[in-house]
Amino acid sequence: MKNIITKKLVYLMGFLLLGLGMSASLMAQEAGKIMRVTGKATVSSASNQTKEAAKDDVINAGDTITSSKESQVLIRMKDNSSLLVRADSKIKIAAFQFENKPTDNTKTTVLAGTLRAVSGSIGKGQPDNVKYEAGTATIGIRGTDIEVAIVEEGAKDRAGIYNYVYDGETVMALNTGEKANVEKELTGFTPAKLLPGEPRLQILRDRPAFLQIGGFDALINQLTAPRIPMMR
Repeated sequence: MKNIITKKLVYLMGFLLLGLGMSASLMAQEAGKIMRVTGKATVSSASNQTKEAAKDDVINAGDTITSSKESQVLIRMKDNSSLLVRADSKIKIAAFQFENKPTDNTKTTVLAGTLRAVSGSIGKGQPDNVKYEAGTATIGIRGTDIEVAIVEEGAKDRAGIYNYVYDGETVMALNTGEKANVEKELTGFTPAKLLPGEPRLQILRDRPAFLQIGGFDALINQLTAPRIPMMR
């Protein structure tokens, strides 16, 4: 009798776990697709399942994209925004909801390395609902084409968090309460180690050394360029 009860409990737990797994997959909001990959990169789901990144793979909310030193990943989001995961980077799609409603939102976290991001429909319609996070900094947007980087010690640039603006404007805010508007072709910066008397949040006019333009950047420019109607 005990064996029968035990078997039933095992079957019941199995069905419950299966149901939870299906619910989690159904709840995962499709955020976009991988357009291009060079080198080796991986995609890890919210349930810690990892696979090699490949062209046309679906990216869901909660996924983390990790690139190697010789890799880049270009993602086209469902709202027609673009994310370029630079080499040796780790980026998480922390949240994404796109239903052509005022509640649409997206949040992307730079865990390591560098991300270029160009706004799509959510950024144009609900800019306050678009956020980028990197360490102690949160970046809000106004229209934009930006680069967000966490630079470690030993690089050409000083170690810290960088927010370069190609186009538009951002608001860079620290968890200490400091805020600064970062305009086109300027860089918001918070150093990893403060010097005596140095402000925690700075605006740099010199272009950071980590900005490296490659083939995927040209593709982003093609994707985001306004289309000119053909003359007939």
